[in-house]
Amino acid sequence: MARIFVAIIVTVFMASTVFAGGIEALTLVDVQGETDTNLLVNAPDSLKEEYYPSGRMPSQILAFLVRFGGNEVLFDAGLRDEAVLTRLAEQGVSPESIKAVLITHLHPDHFGGLVNYEGRASFPNAEVFLSKPEYDYWVNKVKNASVISALRLYKVRQFAFGDEVIPGVRAIDTSGHTPGHVSYLIESDGEKFIVAGDIMHFPEIQLPHPEVSVKYDADPVKAEQSRKFLLDYAAWKNIPVAGMHIPPPGVISVTKSGEGYVRH
Repeated sequence: MARIFVAIIVTVFMASTVFAGGIEALTLVDVQGETDTNLLVNAPDSLKEEYYPSGRMPSQILAFLVRFGGNEVLFDAGLRDEAVLTRLAEQGVSPESIKAVLITHLHPDHFGGLVNYEGRASFPNAEVFLSKPEYDYWVNKVKNASVISALRLYKVRQFAFGDEVIPGVRAIDTSGHTPGHVSYLIESDGEKFIVAGDIMHFPEIQLPHPEVSVKYDADPVKAEQSRKFLLDYAAWKNIPVAGMHIPPPGVISVTKSGEGYVRH
């Protein structure tokens, strides 16, 4: 089947749809705004001024509902502001219908939406999947109270990098942003799609300059390595990449260009 992409932009808080063969990705926009260029690491002032002369960068938080092979899977849950629940409701999707939530990492803008305003599970029938290194770090080492209280509401399934997490979804090691950060490779009907999480936050500068990391990265060097690894793979195999901080609709395809990448 030919690879076809359709993006439907509705409003500033929209849900967009991207099709890739047998894969349908619904983009759930949680928050959009701006942030300061002082968040960039390994970016000289001249580079910041070239890409962001105002000193401000567009910033957004996304989650994705992906349908493939008869599955309907939520990737990340956004903040604890119920925005993802609202976006799902706008598309006629009830929280009770969600059976699997695959978490890229345990920062608040990715797991916070697992809990609603009443302190209950936002997705009462769902299992939550996350990498074992990520679970070990936040639950056993850091003992983050917010993470622990959220995960207690769910049946949690841990997996190793490289595992088939659920049928049709394999875990890719993209640690660096956090110790157990994972991206997901989805395969269905001969097509592939990557949910990349936070391998990059500001693609306008991080695609042409993948050496630029952000202050949110626990290990900026490892984050750079993971970014290059995943983008190299996506460019080589011509696989669309969905990112939680890529401007809506949040899905891009890339080609290698010199030491960096360009969209195509």
